[in-house]
Amino acid sequence: MTQAQMIEIIRMHHPDMGETEARLYLNKALKEFCRETEILSGTTTFNTVVDTRYYSIDSNVIKINRVDINDYEISRLSGLPEKTDGS
Repeated sequence: MTQAQMIEIIRMHHPDMGETEARLYLNKALKEFCRETEILSGTTTFNTVVDTRYYSIDSNVIKINRVDINDYEISRLSGLPEKTDGS
């Protein structure tokens, strides 16, 4: 089903809704579907800095499945870290 067909169905039930508003709702539903089903996946890379524990991550990242450093997978921390840095 194309987006145009979906907009036609929406407008049958909501005749006062404009095409732009219908597209906004459809795009919002698509993003929510992708987030909940985790249907999309990808990778990202960035440089790390010695003695830096926290990094900003792109807002498009929904979930982190694994972390590799120099081609080695880093084990997921269970519990609390032994050392904290107050950040």
